[in-house]
Amino acid sequence: MNSYHLFREKDAFFVYHLDAGRFVRVSPAAYELLELRGAMSAADAEVAFRAGHPDAEDVLKDVSALESEGFFEPVEAPVKDEMEFEAELDERFSGPCNTLMLSVASGCNLACRYCYCGVCRDELPNKGLMPESTALQAVERLFAIADPKIGVRVTFFGGEPLLNKPVIEKVVARCNELAAARGQSVGYSITTNATLMDGETADLIVKNNFGLMASLDGPQPLHDGQCPTRDGHGSFAAASAGIRLLLSRGARVTVRCTMAHPAPNALKLIRFFAEFGASRVVLGPVYNPMFPSSCDFTEEDDRAFRRCVDDDVLPWMVSEKKAGREPIYDPFEEIGEFQGEKTHPAKVPGLRCGACHGAMAVAPDGTLYPCHRFVGMEKWALGRLADGPDPDRCKAFWRNYRAAMKGKCGGCWGYRICGGPCPWEIACADGTFKMSTRHCEDTCAWVRQGVYYFNAVGETGCKEQGEKQQ
Repeated sequence: MNSYHLFREKDAFFVYHLDAGRFVRVSPAAYELLELRGAMSAADAEVAFRAGHPDAEDVLKDVSALESEGFFEPVEAPVKDEMEFEAELDERFSGPCNTLMLSVASGCNLACRYCYCGVCRDELPNKGLMPESTALQAVERLFAIADPKIGVRVTFFGGEPLLNKPVIEKVVARCNELAAARGQSVGYSITTNATLMDGETADLIVKNNFGLMASLDGPQPLHDGQCPTRDGHGSFAAASAGIRLLLSRGARVTVRCTMAHPAPNALKLIRFFAEFGASRVVLGPVYNPMFPSSCDFTEEDDRAFRRCVDDDVLPWMVSEKKAGREPIYDPFEEIGEFQGEKTHPAKVPGLRCGACHGAMAVAPDGTLYPCHRFVGMEKWALGRLADGPDPDRCKAFWRNYRAAMKGKCGGCWGYRICGGPCPWEIACADGTFKMSTRHCEDTCAWVRQGVYYFNAVGETGCKEQGEKQQ
């Protein structure tokens, strides 16, 4: 496997060293020479380059410097072998777990056009609400299996979790009690449409320092068109009032903006949320692999979004950063971490995320699922709360995922960065996985854009050719 990868973003040329996890910006001439080295032997590439560049000596010296740092030595494929992977499985599913995801309400008061849960929630038992007894049973199990030396974290999800405020209050009270008795910290987070927010709930959230993600899809016409109430009215007024109530109490609110087909202008959305006062904004294209709809981003929407980031969003982010302001939209934080002090291992963990373990979701009826996105899908159930998850099903989930992505990811230059697609993105309704190249295209664009951004603002990690590497 080649140890370096070349790419260009706008007017900048970069080489990525897979082993060291480093990005280096190079001159156009050095980039040309590196391309030649990828197509022929080093000696032939040098001869060809000299023929086209009479003043080639400085460029050859720069590339020789890269060579002395190991840029051209073959590296191992980053996918763990079967024995390593099985050991990782055994370690995960025999160890403690300090996180809990409670789907306290499968129902919702909205009928968002793109929702992957559908709108058939009126038929759910108990209106889709988790009983207090189930929630508290889940809490007791969490503290029983948690590592007492580190804190625990509870996430409330739905549907719309604020349909079940009494259970949220009971869970927080019991978790605080158990954590205090054990000398542990406890943290909370919630994802909500904010339409049911009131002063009492806002106080609970602020007092317990909840991580907050609120759904708002943009200005009123756009949001109301995508997120009507169950009776067909707009929800923008209630959602924006709920978010502003939280902001007025000093809460930091990350807004999740869902972008449906046709692709909206991303920069206009970002500027709207900046004026709105959101602490941070996340833009999420609609993509429902199991239940596709007319709201899903098409491949042309994907391209339009990437073009908008290239042409409009990146220049805006750079100008914000150079003016001393943190951009409200920054999807490149992981790239920044990757380029800094953290060097990713040669062998990437085979378990891409917390599915079936730290991100396992408890449904209102006590059924366990890999994460919140699988709740209600019988083919993906992992067991019952009373008995705990079935270890064989949990391991099979990851074995099947690995089998689906291994052929595509095993020889990919970017696998150390992305770790493979989100399992949900390649999941099928029948309980199987099917690899898609769509994730790969999006991730490659994200890497290029992120590296360009950090280089443009002069932050750590991405160095110019010739600079001393830290």
